[in-house]
Amino acid sequence: MDVRQLRYFVGIAESRSLTEASRRLHIVQPALSQRLSDLEKSLEVQLVVRGHVGTALTPAGAELYEHAKRILKQIDYATAAVKEKAGVMEGVLSIGLLRSLSPVLSVRLFGELRKAMPGVQPQIRVGYSAELELMLNQGMLDLATLVSEPGQGGARTMAFSDHLCLVGSEVMLASVPRRPRLKHVVGMPLLLSPMQPAHQLVMDAAEQQQLKLDVVGGIEDVASILALCKAGWGVTILASFVAARCGMAVKPISERGLERHLRIALQHDAHRSAAVLVSESILDRVLREVLRQG
Repeated sequence: MDVRQLRYFVGIAESRSLTEASRRLHIVQPALSQRLSDLEKSLEVQLVVRGHVGTALTPAGAELYEHAKRILKQIDYATAAVKEKAGVMEGVLSIGLLRSLSPVLSVRLFGELRKAMPGVQPQIRVGYSAELELMLNQGMLDLATLVSEPGQGGARTMAFSDHLCLVGSEVMLASVPRRPRLKHVVGMPLLLSPMQPAHQLVMDAAEQQQLKLDVVGGIEDVASILALCKAGWGVTILASFVAARCGMAVKPISERGLERHLRIALQHDAHRSAAVLVSESILDRVLREVLRQG
């Protein structure tokens, strides 16, 4: 079992198709199939089940996949560390951004990282906090923005706070106080998706206060839910840094407990390469600027 075999195997596992894996890995499919067969023969176990619609990992394959990701990540860290000693910063840097942050942060962050480290290739993954934390713990991300309770996190964690805002047309928000509480949205047509953690937070708070919200529906995608608001289907609730750039009427919610606490988290056991530390600093600065503008 060698490093190349592991890279090919991880590519097959993540593509769930030999055809797609061969395209991503830039290797012809017969050669990739042979590499997989050689790996299975050397381990004397079946790793992948081949089907008409793709591939699936066997229990043994799933176990190897978890180990292979960590092994390959450590090899990447070792390579980067050696090159840093020679004054070179290069390689792939994996960063996780919250879905709500991505529209206002991804492009700016990418540009800042490329300017500071031309030899580094930023790869930005977008997800909800629980998804990003899992990927961070599995070694799939170098650092990530997460939602957490106040005071949570280790020594290398920086905390930010953000509040939620009511967003809608000027007409729909005309009778709402400048800083409304949750009770002020009762009776308004609300566009909320339980798939969005911020929206679930609002619905949970309303239930605790025994307030009956008029949720008319929702879409998980922020851009789509804003399009519904602009079309007059209802109002929604967004984080302030997204609301500030939505082009609609915005009123900060003054409800206690309806705020989010964000932090930047790094892998606990990973090597702190210069690229990771520089990226942490840049993400910290850009996130503070975005929140201040919001």
